[in-house]
Amino acid sequence: MYCNRLGEGQKFFPYFYLFSILLFGFLWPGFGQAQGAGGEKLSSFDRLAEEATLLNKRGQADQVISLLEPSRNDKKNDSALFFNELGVAYRQKGRLADAVGAYRAALVRDPENPVIMKNLGDAHLLRKEYPAAVEQYEKALQSNPRFHQAHASLGIAYYQMEKYPQALEEFEIVLKLDPQNEQAGKYKEAILKKKKSSK
Repeated sequence: MYCNRLGEGQKFFPYFYLFSILLFGFLWPGFGQAQGAGGEKLSSFDRLAEEATLLNKRGQADQVISLLEPSRNDKKNDSALFFNELGVAYRQKGRLADAVGAYRAALVRDPENPVIMKNLGDAHLLRKEYPAAVEQYEKALQSNPRFHQAHASLGIAYYQMEKYPQALEEFEIVLKLDPQNEQAGKYKEAILKKKKSSK
């Protein structure tokens, strides 16, 4: 038989198979360990962040802050999700300066993430730091041009800055991407009224 030339016939196969698995495990240490959705091993900070995500969805910002703040300054903490969720909780509690800091820390760990950019923009928007908000929304849209929530927030920032043509353009994009978006419809209507009254 062909397999006799490889080793000890049928007895050889299990050892060869075991060797292959061990070699594969050596070359890819994360293989076979507890993994996240992206195939990466979840750190303890990512696991805390996942718990915080559920709490934030329930509006339990105080619990999120209590859960995450003890690990905030840990030098091993490289979880962007951790800092994003901490930012969400701070924003819910009106701690906007802390939210900005948390989102910035999240972006250090995941600099190309459009959701974090949009969240940072929202924190600036709430602080009435409109140019900083616009900058973050534009970065988010460079990364994901069809991110209609970022277009909507950018439209609001332009509206607050009284840049109505730019705001109208953003709300029209939102309505193309999400025709049922009531907020964008109301802003568009308000801008069109301003245009008529200024004539």
